[in-house]
Amino acid sequence: MKVEAKYDIIIAGGGLSGLSLAWYLAKGDYKGNVLVVDSTFAPTNDKTWCFWTAHEPPFKQIIYKKWNKTWVSVLDYSTFRYMNEYSYYCIRSGDFRECVLRELRKYKNFDLLEENILDFSSNKNKAVLLTKNGDSYLANHIFQSVFKPKGLDDSSIKYPLIQHFLGWEVHTTEPTFDSETFTIMDFDEDFSPGVGFMYVLPFTQEKALLEFTVFSEETLPKKIYKKKIKHYLYHQFGIDKDHYEIKRKEYGEIPMEDRPHIPLYEKNIYNLGSVGGQTKPSTGYTFTRIQDYTQKLARNLIQGFDPLPPQPSKLKYRYYDLLLLHILSNSTEESLKVFHSLFKKNSLDEIFRFLGEETNLKQDLKIMSSVPYLPFFKAIGHNLKR
Repeated sequence: MKVEAKYDIIIAGGGLSGLSLAWYLAKGDYKGNVLVVDSTFAPTNDKTWCFWTAHEPPFKQIIYKKWNKTWVSVLDYSTFRYMNEYSYYCIRSGDFRECVLRELRKYKNFDLLEENILDFSSNKNKAVLLTKNGDSYLANHIFQSVFKPKGLDDSSIKYPLIQHFLGWEVHTTEPTFDSETFTIMDFDEDFSPGVGFMYVLPFTQEKALLEFTVFSEETLPKKIYKKKIKHYLYHQFGIDKDHYEIKRKEYGEIPMEDRPHIPLYEKNIYNLGSVGGQTKPSTGYTFTRIQDYTQKLARNLIQGFDPLPPQPSKLKYRYYDLLLLHILSNSTEESLKVFHSLFKKNSLDEIFRFLGEETNLKQDLKIMSSVPYLPFFKAIGHNLKR
C-alpha cells in the first residue's frame, strides 16, 4: 500500500462535527499535522442549524438570527412564549463552512483535501484513510462522520423514528412575518401517521424559512410536505403563490433512534456527530452537543492525552428519551396531549433546560409531573427490560 502522506490527525468529513473539531484544534494552537477530507468544501447554505443556550453562543460572529420569543400551538392551546434565561439562535451551514475554512487556511499544519472517501482501516498503532482514486493517508487517529458505525444492528433499535422535514425559504412581496417571533411547533392535528407540525424561522418581515416536520418511521413523498407548506402560508399568513417566491429549499432526515452507543468505528478511528450518537433521540437537536464534545476532544488532543471518545447521555436522560420515543411511535393522540401539557404547564426556559439535559432531580420531577401519567406508565411497562 502506497501512503501519500502521514498525519497526526485525519478528520474525515467536512460537515458540522468535522469542521467544529478542526476549528477548536486550530484555535487552541494544536501543533500536530491535521488533514481534513471531504468530497467538496464549497460553502452552500443547504442546511440551517438552530440551538439554544443561556451563555455566549459558539460562532457568535456568524449568528444569522436570534430570537427570545416563540409561538406554539397544540390542540386547544396556542400562545406566545418568552425566553428569559435562554436565547434561540440560527446559523447557516454555508456561513459556518466559509468561516471555518477561512480560519484553517491560515495554519500551515492544516491541509484540506477534496476527495471521495472509500474506506478506513487500522492496526494497533495507526489508522488509514483510503480515497476512491486509490490514495492512502496514514494517521495516529481518524475522526469520521462519513459512515455509519460498524456493528450497528438495526434489529436492536426498538423505535426507529426519523425526524424528516422539507422547508422553503420564501420571500414575500410585502411584510408578512413577525421577525422577532419564531414558531417552535404548530401541530397539525389532522396529520397521520406520525406527529406533524410546522416550524417557522422568520429572518425579516419578508423572509422566512417554513418547514413541515414529521416524527415517524417513514418519510413522505415530497409533494405532501410542499402541500402542507402552501396550505400554511395561505391559511396562517394569507398569502398565495403569486405573493411569494421560493428562494431556497431544504430537506433533512434526522435519526431519532434508541440506537446503541458506538464511539469507535475501528481501533484509532472515532465516530463523530450523528454517527457518534450525538443527536438527541427525542428532539433531533445536535448542534450544541457537537460543540460541547469537539471542544473537550480538541482540548484533550492539544494537551497530548488520548482521544476522548464521545460519551452517552446520563442514564436518566436516555431513559426519558426512550419513554418519549415509545409514545411518539405508538400514539399520535397521546403524543399531542404530552406536548400540550408540556408547553402549557412549563416555561420555555424550563423546557429548554430539560431538553438540554441541564436539570437536577427536582426540575426533572416538575417536568414529569406536568405531563399526562398514563402514556408514560404504558411506556415504562413496555421498557422495563431496557
